[in-house]
Amino acid sequence: MNQKIAIPTCEGKLWQHFGKAPQVTFVTIENGKVKDSVVMQAPEHEHGAMPKFIAAQGATDVLCGGLGQGAVNMLQQLGIKIHGGAPTIAIEEVLTQYLNGTIVYGDSSCHHHCHHHEE
Repeated sequence: MNQKIAIPTCEGKLWQHFGKAPQVTFVTIENGKVKDSVVMQAPEHEHGAMPKFIAAQGATDVLCGGLGQGAVNMLQQLGIKIHGGAPTIAIEEVLTQYLNGTIVYGDSSCHHHCHHHEE
C-alpha cells in the first residue's frame, strides 16, 4: 500500500500542535518503505489552512500529536486518515515506529493549552 504521510514538524521533530507547526514533512511510503521525504513551510495559522495545504500536496494520511475537532472534521471530509496522539520525537523514529506498528499513541485532542512545547 502506498501512502503520502504529512507530519507537522519543527527542526526534525514531530510538532505537538497540528495547526501551529512551522513546517510539514511529507513522506512518501511505497511497499512499507520510505521512498521520499520533503520538508515544506507550513501555511500561516488560520482556520482550515493546514488541512487544505496538506490535501493540496496529495497527502493520504496525517501523523500528528494534538489537533482540534475542526481540523479532524476537515481532514475527514478531505478523505485523509488521521493518526493522532503521536509522540514528539524525531521524524525518523516516529516513522520507524509507525511502519513497524510499534508507535504508542497518546491523547490526540487539543485542549488549547498545548501551545509550544519547546525544549
